[in-house]
Amino acid sequence: MKIRSPNDLHYPITVVDLSKQPKDSVERFAPLFTYYYESTVTEGNKYGDEKEVKKKFPARFDSSIDGQLVEWYIKGGSVIHGPGIDIVEIEEPCTHETQFGGLCTNCGKDMTEVDYITDERDIDRATVNMTHDNIALLVSQREALQAEEDAKRRLLGVKRLSLIVDLDQTIIHTTCERTVAEWQNDKDNPNYDAVKEVKSFQLADDKLANVAANWYYCKLRPGLKDFLDKVSTMYELHIYTMATRAYAQAVAKIIDPERKYFGDRILSRDENGTDQIKTLHRLFPVNTDMVVVIDDRGDIWHWSDNLIKVRQYNFFLGAGDINASFLPKQTELVTAAAQAAVVEPTKVGRSKDEKPSAETEALSIAAKPTDSTPKTNGAFSELEQQLISMGGGDDPTLLEQQAKEQEKVIISQQTERPLLQKQLLLDQADETSEVEEIAENGDVPAPEHQKQRHSLLHDDDNELEYVEACLRRVHHAFFEEYQRKRTGHQGGRVAELRGEKSPKKRLPDDLGNVPDVKLIMPRMKRAVLQGVSIVFSGIVPLGMDVQYSDIALWAKSFGAHVSTDITKQTTHVVANRSRKTTKVKKAARYPHIKIVTTDWLLESFSRWERASEEPHIIEVDPAEHGPHGASAGGSPFEDLEDGPLLSAEDDDPVITGDESNEGDDGEADEEVKLDMSDEKWQSLGEEFQDFMDEEGDSGEESETDSESVRSDSSTQNRRKRKRSTESAESSEAEDSDGSVSSAAGTKLQKKKKRALERTTSLSNVVTADKSSGLPSPDTTGPDEGQGDEDNGNGFVDDIDDDGAALEAELMAEFERESDEEDL
Repeated sequence: MKIRSPNDLHYPITVVDLSKQPKDSVERFAPLFTYYYESTVTEGNKYGDEKEVKKKFPARFDSSIDGQLVEWYIKGGSVIHGPGIDIVEIEEPCTHETQFGGLCTNCGKDMTEVDYITDERDIDRATVNMTHDNIALLVSQREALQAEEDAKRRLLGVKRLSLIVDLDQTIIHTTCERTVAEWQNDKDNPNYDAVKEVKSFQLADDKLANVAANWYYCKLRPGLKDFLDKVSTMYELHIYTMATRAYAQAVAKIIDPERKYFGDRILSRDENGTDQIKTLHRLFPVNTDMVVVIDDRGDIWHWSDNLIKVRQYNFFLGAGDINASFLPKQTELVTAAAQAAVVEPTKVGRSKDEKPSAETEALSIAAKPTDSTPKTNGAFSELEQQLISMGGGDDPTLLEQQAKEQEKVIISQQTERPLLQKQLLLDQADETSEVEEIAENGDVPAPEHQKQRHSLLHDDDNELEYVEACLRRVHHAFFEEYQRKRTGHQGGRVAELRGEKSPKKRLPDDLGNVPDVKLIMPRMKRAVLQGVSIVFSGIVPLGMDVQYSDIALWAKSFGAHVSTDITKQTTHVVANRSRKTTKVKKAARYPHIKIVTTDWLLESFSRWERASEEPHIIEVDPAEHGPHGASAGGSPFEDLEDGPLLSAEDDDPVITGDESNEGDDGEADEEVKLDMSDEKWQSLGEEFQDFMDEEGDSGEESETDSESVRSDSSTQNRRKRKRSTESAESSEAEDSDGSVSSAAGTKLQKKKKRALERTTSLSNVVTADKSSGLPSPDTTGPDEGQGDEDNGNGFVDDIDDDGAALEAELMAEFERESDEEDL
């Protein structure tokens, strides 16, 4: 270890004599060399006179460590001008690079010892925690690097990577409701087949009051054992969960009773060091080139390039993640297609005569609020909202509070029993359906007739099949690139052409050839949705930035472009079947834009390949397409610019007094519909544009008149051109119909005609008590020959009644212009 000049000396210092020579033993506090420094002091004599003099003060430099002196970097007479200068190198008998609980694991020395001579704390020599189950064992950065290199060589030798696996809602789902145990003991219950293989356990460290027995019921994701069997041949598996260690170990005994998959490689919240994020550097502090992660949440990994995000496993409806109180609040509540089906299951995605599936009926019944259950926005249950809202920091007091809140929620789940309540509602729906069928058909069931009961729980998830396929592709791509790099470094054809018959080969475990998973996986994922431009409608909650929502970040990681407006580049609009938002109606005009549910995206994410849109297409009634675009016979790209077709104003919400069902951009489920077709709206817009053009022409004429006052010559020229033009118009009018014989008559007639033509709904008088605040479709001006007739809305057009006054006003205006010209 090199000893450098410390910060607390009076510099500059001059070395006088070296007390030790190379290979001498050095003890702590033993002098290494003597030196002196100069300082100005004030001296006085017996007469009281004072003066400043510079004096030398001798001192010695003591060793702060034990060991053997290796080399001096200074000599007698050397001047040291400041801190940080190498003085001497001493080889220590123990470097204290591995510590446990503040003690060196090699020599047993107390690493927390600090005294006046301490230059560097011994405890700071080991700061890296690489173990799964212990936070007290620390190593130095050098030891961590060496350990990771050894692990890399070991894994490369057996062609494996490292895989970090999350527990809750990734490979298992857990609840605390004892209803599960009751259903397991009742073979006649419709949920018996779904829950018969659910495992249960208790935790010794639980301290829940008012509960007779705190049982956890754990459901393994379908195909988990086969998944672990296959993946363990390609990856070394690690568990990383935000649950407690006791919980993680109990689950590990269920999914890996023989400890052949995970062994002791379990990292829980107790050892993580923070409850806000998960980080690869907790287990792999130096290098993450060979590490892959599977988790149902991407936000707590900061969307790492090592992450494969999987779809959440929600077997126990409404239970959510019972350990979510120790996670940060989830930033997005994705509205899935099944969630939309809950709204009106009989109208979503099936024909009129087709019966809804049992799962859809279960979701529909379970989602209907009762008098005893508070209403939610539909994304998560009240239980999960409570759990998510508890996310906090690393403060021990806050952690204790979160634990207490979690206990309260678990007790509430056990006492309120939401699964049982939802099944009872489903049974009531079955009975109602049966009674209605009997009343409709008039059939009387036989006495032995058993009423049909639908099951609430369904075990039909197949996500792990897709995850295993993706992990296999990553493994294959990694070792294919690794082998290609090794082959390239061993010579190949270039070396042969150079005459190198036996090129020098590198070691088979050369770590310089190891590829990086962080480069391989993004490259594979971005090819999935390359060229796809997505607009979300009604998916992202109101008030959330679409670009930073989970669903958008997930889509971007697969190469998709996410926009908030429909443009010429838009290829897909992702929406809900039950909600025809403004963007959906706009996109329906153009056949090149596919309107799909979120299931299309999720299927593409799971398979790592672009799924077919056909099963997920949202059909839109042609009557809602609008008059423009391809649906009206135009080109597929007609009216679409490179810029946005929809602005923020086009998609503003219509305030209806209930915003609970609004999605992104404030699109509401129910819109105020006006009794006016698109053709009438277009006609009204054209009339308004003509009116504005007329005003523009008047403005230009006024500007011309004002300019004529400034320049006499230009005024005379314009007057000549104007008179010649009026003469020509007068001659032409006289030749055609003989109705006008003068320039004045021609100009007056033109102005009157122009005034009558620009009569629009803007000239109608509407009383305040009858006004709706919106233009009426019938108030677009009187048709020719109508006169003073009522226009059908209680409004009377008064333009023709005042025709004489208008003509007089126009004549007076013409006379004023003529007088100005004469002047």
